[in-house]
Amino acid sequence: MSHLSILPTVFTDLERLVHALRDEGFSVERRTELNGFADDSHSVDVLAVHGRAMPLGWTQHEDGTIVMHGDIQRISRHPGFKQRLQRVTRRYALLHAMDQVRLGSLGSADLILQTN
Repeated sequence: MSHLSILPTVFTDLERLVHALRDEGFSVERRTELNGFADDSHSVDVLAVHGRAMPLGWTQHEDGTIVMHGDIQRISRHPGFKQRLQRVTRRYALLHAMDQVRLGSLGSADLILQTN
């Protein structure tokens, strides 16, 4: 039987996460419910869906940490979903680096974009 799992993430900025998700083709809703098996549900700050795959949600705690909510068992059955999440993480890291350069907190930097 599947259920919603809650997992810690490395994300620290919800707006950047939303941007990365949208850039990678996810539909995003804000402040809604993520429904799981039977009556299992969680309030989430971000809900993302890609095609016919199961939705994922993220919630930011007061200490700034962001956790992911999802039915991991069912999500793992969708081909390519792991790679899609990896692309979101890479996109998030790229957006973070670009923000750091833009804000000047890195001093100066060379940015080389490489696609695979």
